[in-house]
Amino acid sequence: MESPASLLSASGRIAPRPFALGAVAVYLLSFLSQILLSPPVTVRFGLAPFAILQGVLTWTWFALHAKRLRDAGRPIALAFAIAVLYALAMVLLLLLVDPMIGPGVSAVGTEVPRWRFADLWVFLLLLPTFTGPATLGFFDVLALASFVLIMVPMLMAIGFSIWAARQPSKAGASDL
Repeated sequence: MESPASLLSASGRIAPRPFALGAVAVYLLSFLSQILLSPPVTVRFGLAPFAILQGVLTWTWFALHAKRLRDAGRPIALAFAIAVLYALAMVLLLLLVDPMIGPGVSAVGTEVPRWRFADLWVFLLLLPTFTGPATLGFFDVLALASFVLIMVPMLMAIGFSIWAARQPSKAGASDL
């Protein structure tokens, strides 16, 4: 069993089963990290906790994939490219969420804001834009295009993880 610190290292190799478990953990933590974009958290701490956690998770994703690809005798360049695209998608997400969150102080200044469970999931905040009337304005089209630009790297990463997990280990694989 690898130590948590070794998960952050991109060197070495990892077999398909431990890789799959690690990848599922990274994806689960990435999904749960949306809570850090919720108004209760961002009012108090801003966007930094989400950005830092996404940086760590992106590096962990890359490290896992680099090890898996090395074990399968494949180059790691594609994993690096997908990690960069994912990081850029998270930057775009932060740029979209920042204006939605707005200032931390309520209109009255002393009123304690009330939060709904749906406020914890940023994509639920975007849902009304995509389920609204069929006539899309400029900002609706911009939001939709941004949503697609965020989702495509995520879907690419998931597909790549499935592909990497299915690659057989090569006994004589060199460190690529």
